[in-house]
Amino acid sequence: MTAPPSRSTADLVLASIAIAMALAAFGAVATSLSVAIAMAAGSIPATGSIGYALFYNPPTSG
Repeated sequence: MTAPPSRSTADLVLASIAIAMALAAFGAVATSLSVAIAMAAGSIPATGSIGYALFYNPPTSG
């Protein structure tokens, strides 16, 4: 039996961006928020994930 593939930091960052935006879209549908407001609110944690990936734990070659 083979071991499952490990998740890299880049995979987790991409997943967190998608999850933040999907939750924002769900929030817009489930509540009376407008889509623009919900997506703006969802972009805040998504931007934080990008900032983490670029500045705190930047990609390295190799």
